[in-house]
Amino acid sequence: MSTQALAIVIFSALMHSTYNFLYKLSKNKIIYLWSMFSVAIVIMTLFGIFGDGVTILPNTRTILLAALAAVFFTMYQIFTGKAYALAEGDLSVAYPLSITAPLYIPFLAYILIGERISPRVYAGIVLALVGSYLLQQKSTLRRLRLGKVDLRKRHIRYAAFAGFIYSFGAIVDKVGVGKHAFFTYTYWVVIFMFCYMSANILIRKNLRSAIFTCHRDSLPLVLLGGAILTLSFLSYRFALQLASVSSVAGARQISSLFGVLMGIFILKEPYGSIRFVATLFIVAGIMLIKAG
Repeated sequence: MSTQALAIVIFSALMHSTYNFLYKLSKNKIIYLWSMFSVAIVIMTLFGIFGDGVTILPNTRTILLAALAAVFFTMYQIFTGKAYALAEGDLSVAYPLSITAPLYIPFLAYILIGERISPRVYAGIVLALVGSYLLQQKSTLRRLRLGKVDLRKRHIRYAAFAGFIYSFGAIVDKVGVGKHAFFTYTYWVVIFMFCYMSANILIRKNLRSAIFTCHRDSLPLVLLGGAILTLSFLSYRFALQLASVSSVAGARQISSLFGVLMGIFILKEPYGSIRFVATLFIVAGIMLIKAG
């Protein structure tokens, strides 16, 4: 992975963890997420119309791939929100587990699109995932006793499933961005995700009345979240044009570092020492991915 690609991925990771932080803070997560995507559509449409050298006009291939990827990413967002909504769903636990897609992506990429990566990248991905595992251990650093991921807890199940389902969308992403179409493809992924989320809201009567309340009470956070979500989506898919999907997805595990720091220092979540040390594994994994 080139230095340019890595820098873009790290920026994308910061944006991704930041909008998830806002997502965690929101009261009505389904409405807030939907609202962020509506803001993102406005921003990207204006850029597509007035920006130089970009277009939002898709071909049939782009439409089909974007519609398919949006199915997986919408499910990812919904199940991540379910994890955040539970009392035990700390940002510094649920978020790292929800981005464990690199565990599956290299194998899916090899099977589905024939992408090969070096042993160093595999080693880096493993280190990053070990860090993600340590993040959910509920103990102090001095009294650390490793335990299994307790899938009986709903926030663990939801977050882990979100990471799994994301991996399928990541493979579609790699095919969809092509060589020069990352903006057009990303725009239509956002459009389809917004449509799927709108359908989810329309079938729930109690959610329709909550839209006004969310916009009245949280409009600044909605606008900020939409802008950050836009930067996250675009920068990540631009990076996919520059490196393999396994490397890009693995490197973006550094977002768990940002998520943990936000959880510890802003939300005052417990077990800060072990969760911070766990991020060192993730950083080491990033270095191996870069070298590979």
